[in-house]
Amino acid sequence: MSSSPALPAADRTPPAATRRTAVVTGAARGIGRSVAQRLLDEGWNVLITDVDPTVVRTGQALDPGGERIAALVADVSRPQHAALMAERALAAFGRIDALVANAAVGGPETPLLDTPDQDIQRVLEINFFGVLHSVRAVWPALAHDGHTGRIVVLGSLFAQQPTPGAGAYSASKAAVQSLMKTLSVELAPHCTVNAVAPGYVMTEMHREELQSRAHRSGRTFDEERERLVAEVPLARHGIGADVADAVHYLLSGADYVTGQTLNVNGGVLTS
Repeated sequence: MSSSPALPAADRTPPAATRRTAVVTGAARGIGRSVAQRLLDEGWNVLITDVDPTVVRTGQALDPGGERIAALVADVSRPQHAALMAERALAAFGRIDALVANAAVGGPETPLLDTPDQDIQRVLEINFFGVLHSVRAVWPALAHDGHTGRIVVLGSLFAQQPTPGAGAYSASKAAVQSLMKTLSVELAPHCTVNAVAPGYVMTEMHREELQSRAHRSGRTFDEERERLVAEVPLARHGIGADVADAVHYLLSGADYVTGQTLNVNGGVLTS
């Protein structure tokens, strides 16, 4: 008996009325863009946001027809921008099923005691309060009609393994992962809330960090990159798709998983 050939991915896209919708923050580039691409490939509608205006071009590149993606320039550290984000998603797609709170900045690369308060506050405004504002904005749409929503926040290896010169960033990501645990209890049973904590993922932001480290240490970029890879049991940097796979698992499966941090770091941390 012959079997029918598999349909192309586009033909497996659900009808418009049944497509799930995700909001992905910080999606102009890097991990956020990779997550948006993966969700589009899986048939989701996606609203992408970023403070960087190039998020509009990212949306056009990911879905040239513009039927399943909408883009919004927004600063989620500002509550009114987060509210507009939710409004735009509902206007474009009529529903919100998931939030991927990815927007973040690296922060100053100085010892914590030498870092001005205002610089630390700015990191917390974006990395911590940006997540909280985003959750508050989408929550009314996530919790309706017996619907089980999904929230994934982006933590970090450095929340669990701090590094000198990244104190503000490490503290902000530890706060995000603690926030996730609280929300997983407070929003249950209407929503699952989990974190994905990437390790050394070769994004534009990580490249900039490596270049800065190399400059300070007197090493070349390649030497600094190889030094970090030597810490990874799987012997390579991660890529955006590695993180996107983990996010997709928590959004599309994992029905009985909440309050957890999924580490995606190639084995740098083994528990």
